[in-house]
Formats: sequence, C-alpha cells, structure tokens
Amino acid sequence: MGFFDDLVLPEEPAAERTALVRLGPPGEDEGRYAPPVDRYAPAFVRQLGVAGDGPEARVVVTGWSMWPRSATLHLSVFRRTRWQGSGPPRKSGLRVGLLFSDGRRVTSLDPTVMRDVSYTDTEGQQRRVFTPQATGLIPLDPGMGPLRRSTFKTDVDLYLPELPPPGEARLVVEWPDEEIGETSTAVDVAALRAAASTAMEVWPGLEPPDPATQPTTFVTAEMSGPPNFLAPPLSEHELSVLRREDEARQRYVPRDDWQQLGYHDWEDAALVRVRLEEGAPVDARVGWPEGTPLHQCAARGAADSVAVLLAHGAAVDASDEFGHTPLWHAVCSGSEQSIRALIDAGADVWTEQTGPWSPGLLLLTTPLAPLVAGLPGARELPAEDAAAFRAADELIAAFGEEELWTEGLGIAFVRGLDEDEVIRRLGAAPADCPLADLEHAPFADEDFEESLRWVGVTSLPGAPGGCVITQEGYLPSDEAVLAELTHGTAAYGIYYNPKGGIFGTLARDGRAVGHEEIGLTPDEAEPAAAWHFRWWQRGAFSYGADTLAYACSQAGLRITDAGTAADRHAPRRWVRLPDRLQR
Repeated sequence: MGFFDDLVLPEEPAAERTALVRLGPPGEDEGRYAPPVDRYAPAFVRQLGVAGDGPEARVVVTGWSMWPRSATLHLSVFRRTRWQGSGPPRKSGLRVGLLFSDGRRVTSLDPTVMRDVSYTDTEGQQRRVFTPQATGLIPLDPGMGPLRRSTFKTDVDLYLPELPPPGEARLVVEWPDEEIGETSTAVDVAALRAAASTAMEVWPGLEPPDPATQPTTFVTAEMSGPPNFLAPPLSEHELSVLRREDEARQRYVPRDDWQQLGYHDWEDAALVRVRLEEGAPVDARVGWPEGTPLHQCAARGAADSVAVLLAHGAAVDASDEFGHTPLWHAVCSGSEQSIRALIDAGADVWTEQTGPWSPGLLLLTTPLAPLVAGLPGARELPAEDAAAFRAADELIAAFGEEELWTEGLGIAFVRGLDEDEVIRRLGAAPADCPLADLEHAPFADEDFEESLRWVGVTSLPGAPGGCVITQEGYLPSDEAVLAELTHGTAAYGIYYNPKGGIFGTLARDGRAVGHEEIGLTPDEAEPAAAWHFRWWQRGAFSYGADTLAYACSQAGLRITDAGTAADRHAPRRWVRLPDRLQR
C-alpha cells in the first residue's frame, strides 16, 4: 500500500493539460530587479537579532536568502500597538540600508528608474510600457495577502541585486514614526558569500522553448504587496530640491577659488567674503564675459559684494574680454550704490570703451547723471544723441509701466493707415471684422492652427499714428504680410520667439528691406538706435517696452499712448488672412 493510497480515490483518470507557458533560458535582466525564484532554490543564512527598537515596535532581522549573485534580506516588524488609520507611505516611515566595505550605500530609499518592459497584449501584439522601478534595496511582496497577515507582525523582504563586497558591512535601520533611531548591525559578509555559492539551480541547461508552443498572451494576478510603512523613495522634484540645498551648502564650504558659483551667487557678499578670506585671488579671470569677480558683481548691481572686493584690493579698472571695466557693467546694471563705490575708488569714468561710449557718457543719459556731471574731465552728451535719447524714452514711456506678456507674440506697427484700410489690404471687408477680446475672437473655440490664420487690428493715434497688428504667432513679421500692408508706407514686424531671440523685419513700399535680431547688448558696429533704445541697460524694461518702442520708431510712428498695443486682453478687430498669406 502506498503512502497516500488511503487518502485518494482509486483509479482517478489522468488530467488533461495544455501548456500555459514554458520556462526558457535566463534573459539579460535576470536577477536585476527581482530574485531569480524560477530557477534557483536559495541557500538560507540565519541571522536573528533586533535591528531596531522602539517603544511600540521592533524590527527583527531573521536572515538572508542567498542567490548565486544576489541576496534577499528578511526582516520582521513586531508591534504591540497598531495605530488607527493607514494612508500612503510616509517619508518618516521605516528606512533600511546597507553600508558596504567599499564605502557604498544602498537603501530602500534609493530613487526609482524608468523601466522599459515588453509584453504581448490580448490581440497578440508586442507592446512596450515604461514603468517606475525601485533600485537599491528593492521591496518585495512577502507572499502574504492582507487577509493572512498578522495584526502585530509583518514580514519585510528587501532584494539586493548584487552580493556585498568582501569585508565589513553594516545593516542600518531607522523609523522616525515609531521612535526608532538610527541603529547599526554587523553583517557576516563571508557567510553570505559562501552560502551564495551553494544555491541550487533547479533547471540547469534549459533550451529555448518552441515559439509555436508559447501562448500569445496570458494573465496572472498578484495580490498584496510590500508593507506601506516602508518610507518611499524621493521623487525627482524632491531629489532636485535636496541637490540644490546640498549645492548651496557646498558653496559655503571654505575654499580658495571661485568655482561652483552660480549667476546669483555673486550677489551674496558673505559668500564672496568667505572665498576671499580663504585665499581666492581677488582679480582672477572668471565668468562670462571673462572678467574679474568685480566685473561679475558690478554687472549684477551687487553693491555689497562690490564693496567687499574693493576692500580686498580689487583692481578697479581691470578690463574684461570686451574691454569693459567694472564701472561700465555697474552703469549698465543701474545700481547707484555700485556706481558710487567704484567712482569713489578711483574708477576711470570718461575713457571710451565701445565706440564713442564711456561709462560716464552712458550715465549722462540716465537720471544718475549728477554722479558724474561735475567730475574732472566731464564731457557733455552730444546734442544729437541727447535728442535721440529723449525721443526714444518718450516712445518707451508710451507703452506704460505694466508688464506685458510678449513670449510668442507677433506684432507689427504700420504707419499712417487706419483700421479699415489695413483690413482691406489684408483681403477682408471691414464690416465682416468684429471687435472682440481674445476670449471671444472668432477662432476662440478652435485649435491653435486655426488661430494662426487670424490677426488682430487696432488703431494707434499719434503724429503720425497708424495701426498695430498682433497674433500669438509669427505672421505679423512675415515678409508677405508686411508687403501687402506697406504700399506707400512702412511697417516693422517683431516676433518674440519663445525658443529664444527677438526678430524684426522692416518693410517699405511693398517689400522687406531689412531683417535683424533686436534687443541684444550693442557693440561698436551696432546702429546708434541700439544705444538710444537702451538695449545696454540690463533689466530696465523686462516687459519689452524698449523693443516695441524701437519697432514704432523704425516704422515712423510717433505715439504717446500705446498701452493696448501688446495687451493680449485688449479688444481688437479680427481679420482672417487670405489663403495666399497663410503658412
């Protein structure tokens, strides 16, 4: 009589079976994200002890399952009090890590990576999905569904996809929510590595299965999952916050150079002082354009940092790679305190540095002119330039002081034409062009492509005045559109490219006569208008009033109130462009 014969029915018919799927040789990712449970019976290494102790919870290490090239750490969490309520994993949950002999650290908090997974769908099609994948100590499902878990004991399995390197290793546990402080436990690495070599391969020498016998798809269901009291990894945003905080701390670590200073760090006088006191060269060549630390601080209007550098003997008239001194940069920044400090330190005010322009001559065009007007060697602003600056400032003032949204804006100024004439030149009937704001425009409920077939038209009174044409797109600066508008007159179109750059097109008498990138800091070769419209004065017109005023000037408009010209919410008459003008 057989061992089980009295427990089964006699002559039970053989079961009919159809292969669901057959195990093949290991793939490239075998053991990378999960233990190779389909192929090996692991060797178990017992390690029993309390790894973390709190008033109401204890974390016990029970042992290790060793695979040929990896390990699974087994912990059990015992509690004598279960608290009401359970939410998503908390940052102050259970934290587990290993510190290796080579100084490396792997933890249950290591960031996730995006994993590319291929699968066959229910229609037999190969699909790919990108899914977050834990790294470091990877939490596993301990194999007990919620209904089978104990109220006071929970198993925690963490997979280490490598063998610890030879030498000393430490298991580190911390759990702020349960008042368990950071606790370190020794790990017998030699025993783990020895056991790994004894893991039993269950199916050695597997051959690839016949694809014809493999199913097109099959479904498996997984219940349960890792305990939710494990602290989750940080998100990319949280990691970037920590990196920035660490970088900020590193900047204040004493060092004798100017490395690792960001753009705004030059505004931090305490940081500049720390570097100087540690021996950073006061006149080192740094930044762009390459100059001295004094150039960098003056360019940002950082008066306190300028004072610190001057107190440490910075060369007040050093030149950057373009021949500009710190005073030139301070004038361009508009910082009165920086300008005063540099002049008091003996900075050269009147030597020309770009074309006819010196720091003092630029200052004479600003409200800070009294700072230099009475200095030795003082010059007067030529009458022609003074008049040009006044005219440019009047046009800039016409756009008001409210910040305007110019990113992605297309706008053209047309001299001397009223709205009806502009509409007719664009191929439409004035009676068919309604006045409406952007939210109620004829294309308001259409897609973006449809919006690019329309432009808004608004009159601009002046002496001479004209019209302004706008679009959240580039067509107002398009040569063909400007050609239609400029028979017997002139127009200037601008496109504020959201990818970078402000580009202008001038048209006269039906054809484009010039293209340029505008708003850039001028150099000696630039036309005088680039200086008159203050493109050198950094940050003075963040909302684009200087470039809008320049466009008016180039088209020949003289206006005093252009507040609605670039206001995307102001009502306009909307014109659908004819097919020949669409792009």
